[in-house]
Amino acid sequence: MARKLEKKSARILAILLAFIMLGSVFAYVSGGGTKEKRETKFNFTTIEAIGYLPENSIVYYYNFTELNALAKKLGKKDVFVNYTESLAVQELNYAYRSYLDRRIVDFTHSFEDLLIARYGDFDVYFVNENISKVYFATQSEQKVGNLTVKFHGGVAIAEEVHPLLIGYAPLVLEIAKSIDQRKASDYSAYVSRINGSFVFAQMIFGNITGSYVRFTQNESPVDFFFQGFRFNESSGNYEKIWALRFMDNYFFTEINETEKDFEYYYFENFEDGFSIAIMGDKNFTKVLDAKPNVMGLIIKEVESPE
Repeated sequence: MARKLEKKSARILAILLAFIMLGSVFAYVSGGGTKEKRETKFNFTTIEAIGYLPENSIVYYYNFTELNALAKKLGKKDVFVNYTESLAVQELNYAYRSYLDRRIVDFTHSFEDLLIARYGDFDVYFVNENISKVYFATQSEQKVGNLTVKFHGGVAIAEEVHPLLIGYAPLVLEIAKSIDQRKASDYSAYVSRINGSFVFAQMIFGNITGSYVRFTQNESPVDFFFQGFRFNESSGNYEKIWALRFMDNYFFTEINETEKDFEYYYFENFEDGFSIAIMGDKNFTKVLDAKPNVMGLIIKEVESPE
């Protein structure tokens, strides 16, 4: 009987721990943390880590510090808070079943923000946990320039990078090499040109961008797409930001007021093909569905008459 009760208690404890970790983002990200730090050799912002990623991935960014602050301000039942939390819970649920399994890696500080890059069935993560100590069940190690990459099965980690790099081993090795050689692509520069903090963002870059971002059935003249969401405290509006790098003569233009179903819309087109649009409204559903107006200028050569 004692053994049965012991097993039952263990199952209940496991279930409770699962709910604590995955039932709500706030249960995990709002905690404190240790003051013990790890040594780092390379430091950059989490969202700018996109510059070290191999092309042709879909990237998701979550700022848990911003999300937690917004939940306190607007309440956890706020539609934007709920929307972001539900997406983050799904991501963390998958992450803890795979690359962030606590039998492999244990973090001593809550996540401040997180960037996830998905390459088909394989993921890699940049985790900002305040440069705190991380415990990894190391099975082997490999030097990549000045960095040491540690392995456990198919999972690898680069602890000397902030934000911390962990995920599918071949991708971690490739990214660690780019970081060590400081080979950041233009994509990090594009992100740095987008002002403000975002609670949640999605990015697509490289040749696959056209498979997801299309203006007509046959037209997809972009190689970088950014979609971010935030709350503008000064105006009390939710905002969606689009930032694209057009490869042809495309740009953002005005929207007819009879067609625009949200409060305000600002845009700017730059000479290098980079364009930014901001759409805002107090109704988050309207912001979620909002899109800027895109126009293309097609120039064709005209043959001279004989």
